[in-house]
Amino acid sequence: MTLNLIGRRQILALAGAGLLAGRAPPARAHRAKAALTLVTWNRVAGLLEIDHALHAHDAEIALAQVVGAGAPDLSRLEDQARLAIYVEPRFALTIPGGPPLALKLLGAEPHGDNIHIYQEVPLTAAPTRLLVRNMILRDVFPVQINQVNVDIGRGPDFIRTLTFMGGDGEKEVVL
Repeated sequence: MTLNLIGRRQILALAGAGLLAGRAPPARAHRAKAALTLVTWNRVAGLLEIDHALHAHDAEIALAQVVGAGAPDLSRLEDQARLAIYVEPRFALTIPGGPPLALKLLGAEPHGDNIHIYQEVPLTAAPTRLLVRNMILRDVFPVQINQVNVDIGRGPDFIRTLTFMGGDGEKEVVL
């Protein structure tokens, strides 16, 4: 009977160890360093509208490192303006064969965990091709990934996406 009891304990111990070993380790996921820019043609207003969505924490780190803002707080209008000014030279649109478009900076506003920076440029017609440069946060985070979606209003099948990371420079999108 003692051998039988010892055998059962060993089997239970091994079974328990097997269950623990087979259990998935706790998830250690972290948020990717990523930003999304939407470039949208507003036919009625004759504007190309740009909306950059950045994670607020990443934006605050950028302000602290690049702009030298001590302890930035994006709920403050002053820091929102600093961020918008930081973004301005790091994003450009060009119609091939021409100079970069003169994007007008409209401002920034927080939305939940993100902050949005808005720009626009008047155009007489929707562009058929654009050269896009997006360096936002890439000078702060080497692993930063910036996605740009361009929608000129032809429907969901005509939205074009560009992804910028690493040493990527200017990219062309055919609309």
